Amino acid sequence: MSRPTPIHPEPLGCNAEDQPCSACASETRVGGAAALEQARAVYLDGCGLLDSPSAWAGRRQFVVLDTGFGPGTRFLATWQAWLADAARPDMLHCVCVEWHPLAATDLIAACTDPSLLPLAHQLASAWPPAMRGLHQLQFAAGHVKLTLALGDVRELLPRLDLGADAIYLDGFTALGNPALRDPGVIKAAARLARPGARLASASVAPALCATLRQAGFTLRKLPCENTQAERLQGVYAPRWRTRRLEPRDAATGVERHALVIGAGLAGAASAQALARRGWTVDVLDAGGAAAGASALPAGLAHARISADDDRLARLGRAGLAALVAALPGSERHALWQGGGLLLAEPNSALPDLAAIATTLALPSSVAEVVDAGEASWRTGAQVDQGGWWQAGGVAAAGCLVRAWLATPGVRLQGGVRVQRLRRAPGFPATHPASSGHAMAPWQALDAAGCVLAQAPACILASALDTARLLSASGLDPSGPCLQDSQGLPLRAQAGQAFLVPASSLPRLARLQRPLVGDAYVLPLPPAALQALELPAGESWQLLGATYENDPEALMPVAAAWAHITRELEPLVGALPAAPPDGARVFRGVRAVAVDRLPCAGPWPDWEALAHARPAARQRPADELPPQPGLFLSTAMGSRGLTLAALAAECIASHIEGEPAPLERDLLAALAPGRFGLRRLLRLDTQGA
Repeated sequence: MSRPTPIHPEPLGCNAEDQPCSACASETRVGGAAALEQARAVYLDGCGLLDSPSAWAGRRQFVVLDTGFGPGTRFLATWQAWLADAARPDMLHCVCVEWHPLAATDLIAACTDPSLLPLAHQLASAWPPAMRGLHQLQFAAGHVKLTLALGDVRELLPRLDLGADAIYLDGFTALGNPALRDPGVIKAAARLARPGARLASASVAPALCATLRQAGFTLRKLPCENTQAERLQGVYAPRWRTRRLEPRDAATGVERHALVIGAGLAGAASAQALARRGWTVDVLDAGGAAAGASALPAGLAHARISADDDRLARLGRAGLAALVAALPGSERHALWQGGGLLLAEPNSALPDLAAIATTLALPSSVAEVVDAGEASWRTGAQVDQGGWWQAGGVAAAGCLVRAWLATPGVRLQGGVRVQRLRRAPGFPATHPASSGHAMAPWQALDAAGCVLAQAPACILASALDTARLLSASGLDPSGPCLQDSQGLPLRAQAGQAFLVPASSLPRLARLQRPLVGDAYVLPLPPAALQALELPAGESWQLLGATYENDPEALMPVAAAWAHITRELEPLVGALPAAPPDGARVFRGVRAVAVDRLPCAGPWPDWEALAHARPAARQRPADELPPQPGLFLSTAMGSRGLTLAALAAECIASHIEGEPAPLERDLLAALAPGRFGLRRLLRLDTQGA
């Protein structure tokens, strides 16, 4: 089992000139006035972002890539320049890589310029835990987004998915970070550069310049003001095609109107993600808001902890952060109870958990090991096991769906069943990139063939019905080259949970935080209590859940209760043999993919792919040629609350051409076309 390199926060010190600096084994970086002067004179000026910036004038979106975040001076200076410009773009994205981040308090100490200090405080208050991966932070009411990529730049930069308009190339001095002199880093930066992207660096080293020219940059050296040193400016303008894939480009000239099929967690999250970006979104559902499994009054959101920090662990962290960021501000406290939860493990396993925590250098805000006594104190209930105390909480699922669907710009049509999709007739069949014409919008048709709604972008978030809808629309990979294949192999997994008065469970009567073992006990958030119109003066808890493979033959209520309480017994002791008086049972059916990962992203154009050369199918699933404007967000299983908002951000960022919230390997793991691609590859092998 491979061990990921942990992220260790870097201490702040002072150099010989009493300037704040941070030092690690491979580099020394200085903050304070010198860093701010360099940020403005070398990087902002070098990329056309200083004094009435010309580079971003008239743009709706602008993306900056910084290969070394350090004390954050360049980001703060860029943010300040954006605030000062009346002609600034609507969205400023900064994607910054850092292997040795400062602590949040040190970000403020490293900022010595009074004009930047208010921004530094905002940055510190949003600072994420020191865990590898991408962390997206939002400022200025969501108009400034910082994607902080924590890890080795040599590993992370090739895995980013974005299109950069400006590149701050950090380091490259003789004493600088040797990782930033790696030719692979330069090539990765060039792969992410949009045509005409500007580059700036404080180094003019011959080897660096040679590698940049080979990667497609035209360069010039300029003197640094008040010094004898030189600085480097560049523009990405290759003379020939140097990359297989073009970077993400900002959506321009597109009607900002989307169609979402499904009004559960996945559909509502997708609708609000686009509506917050200024889109109009029509949501269609046969039953209405939260009519399926999303109607559960409460649900868990938390990340997995694994010794090798596997895909689910990384997705869970990103998903939890995306959920918290997507909570409606005015209703946050009613809809969400954070503060952590207990993920119980046998007491004999606690030493192994402690070893994992040490190996991964887990911040306590992410997870820490607690014994049964500490767990009892934190949860407010008497428990017999310790385990992971980790970030997470409980959300009022059905209420959250309705809150997301109430986002301005979202229009819900309930009681309508979409029979199939089609492209609106009368439009060119070719892609707009090649024809210069608008792509035909997607139309949702009912059983009589009447158009229910249409829009250029369509997101299928209809759980188990998604596969049927694709097949009925002729969009599944079932043509002559893919007979009997399953392009979207989903299965139904039913579940039951019980809502009970807390007074009927003496050991759990004062439970304040979720308990999770082989089953769970959740205290209900205020919004759920209000929506269910439960009797006043009594607290209620949700016990769940069963995992049943046949939705048509559910366990009897007594058997379901016995199953859940038996799973909880090692954690909280014996519970009543039958559901207490006043208990309510909730049932739902989850959509689960065969690999138990969600499907989130563009749906492929299978016809084009089936007739392509076999080499075109030797690509990751996220690189398959898409059906323009068609996306899936489904197969959340029991992780809907944890992953729905993240899936929505993946899709919305793709549509808008924004930096992706996940690394490319995770985007490929979620790509809806991964199953059909495997089938195609098997057919290629058999044909060979």
